Amino acid sequence: MERRQIRVVKDMNGHQEIEEILAIKNDDVIKYIDSENNIMIIDMINNSIKRENNDYIFFLDFVNNSIDIQIKKLKKSFNKSMKTLLIEKNKNSFLVRYQLEDENIYNEYYVNF
Repeated sequence: MERRQIRVVKDMNGHQEIEEILAIKNDDVIKYIDSENNIMIIDMINNSIKRENNDYIFFLDFVNNSIDIQIKKLKKSFNKSMKTLLIEKNKNSFLVRYQLEDENIYNEYYVNF
């Protein structure tokens, strides 16, 4: 396990955000807290991303093409379908592109570590 400076580029339906963040990297799992105080876990082995804050937990599973959303206060959860367009893993980067099928929205996460 090591601390490492990473660069995260998020493109959410054409709105791009770039962050330089200190993260913890353990093998193929990266954990960090983003600028909106979301706890982010990027699992490159299982091709998934988990984002958690005080209100919600989002679990993006790129193998099964699903997004599980849990609303903590209401103790409710629901599932959305998506289509994984690209997963690209390199020695120092992870890129995933996906489309929310019911909304026709395209998103992308790129992490350089």
